[in-house]
Order: sequence, then C-alpha cells, then structure tokens
Amino acid sequence: MRLLVYISFIFLLGSCGVIQNTSKFGLKDGLYRTNQGKVLIETQNDTLLVFSENGKKEHSLLAISSVPQRNFTLEKSTFDIDVLAIPAKYRVSLSGMPAQLNSEINAALYFGKRNDYFQVNFEKSPSNRFKRKIDHYGFSIGGFVGLGNSVINSDVSQGLIPYEYQGITFSKGIAGIIAINNFTLGIAYGFDNLLDNNSSQWIYNQKPWVGLALGLNLN
Repeated sequence: MRLLVYISFIFLLGSCGVIQNTSKFGLKDGLYRTNQGKVLIETQNDTLLVFSENGKKEHSLLAISSVPQRNFTLEKSTFDIDVLAIPAKYRVSLSGMPAQLNSEINAALYFGKRNDYFQVNFEKSPSNRFKRKIDHYGFSIGGFVGLGNSVINSDVSQGLIPYEYQGITFSKGIAGIIAINNFTLGIAYGFDNLLDNNSSQWIYNQKPWVGLALGLNLN
C-alpha cells in the first residue's frame, strides 16, 4: 500500500510540472471563436496579432495602447485530459455509520469536453493609456477512473472484518471542473470498489460519494 501512495505522489508531482508548461489559462496561438466569427490568434512578444480565418491580418493589439481598443471575448472548445486529485470525499450515513468526510489519497484520470473563454479588455490607466488585460474562464465536464485507498475495519464492515488495514480502491464517476485564471476547482460524483476479497463486506463498496476535485492539466 505504501508503494501505491509513493507512486501516486510521484505521478501528481510530475503532473504539476506539466501544468506549468501547458496550462489552459494562458492564451495560446490558434483558432478561436468570437461573436463576429472565427479568428486566428498569434502572440509576438507583448503584441497580440488577430487574423481572419483565411489568414488576413486584422488587428495588432499592444499590451499598452495610446488609443482606445475594442473589448472582445475569445472562445475555444477542446477535449480535456487531466489528472484529478480528490483530497476529500463525503459519504452519507449507511448501515449504522454516521455521515463521513474522508481525506485519503486518491488520484484519477479525467477526460471530457472543455470550453475556455478569454476576455480581452483594455483598461484606462492614470496616464490616459489603455492597458490590455486578459481574464480566463473555463468549464469542463466528463468522466474519471482512478485508484485510491480507504480504511477497512470492523466499523465499516458491520463487524465482519476483525482487523484494520488500508484497502486499495478503484474509483469511477463524473466530475465538473471550473477554472478562473490560474485557479481550478471541481466537484466529483463517484463510486468506489474495494480491490480485494473483503469487497462484499465493505459497506461503502459501489456506494456513491461526493468529493472535492483538483485538476492538473495534461494536454
């Protein structure tokens, strides 16, 4: 069991390194939708270049401009692959056990559809210049599968398991994730299966739970 814990930590730490390089809250070059159609975006130093879909240049938006600029929103849909860390699970009262809030190590692979919105605004500064500001909002919903652990003992088996140990569980379910700039948070709804011969005695086996989900972007 300790080996599983160490592997999970290494996996999550490695994913943290990935998210620093590929996080979706940074505006990247590519094709986006606006309320006036699709545009191509390229970044060149501090300048944001806007092209029509056929490649014709339309705007060059500096980070600081001396003249007013039009605010607009860029939208992009992608297939999302994340690693989810689920640090807390809420389980309802069951078989004489009160409602539980469990904090155990859980890691899952998440996949789903994601929509990202980048609001490009120009705010007037005290020097009467206009500073470009980009705010990001993202929404994603999809499914997940993963591994975790749970305390198995007499209390959660109605006295059928006379000893205590950390059982390995397989998790599956759905999750919704919201991102605001570099802040990401989600809610997961899932089920656990105990991966040993005591699964039929564990009162939470295949019973639903609701958990807090933290996403680490992989794509």
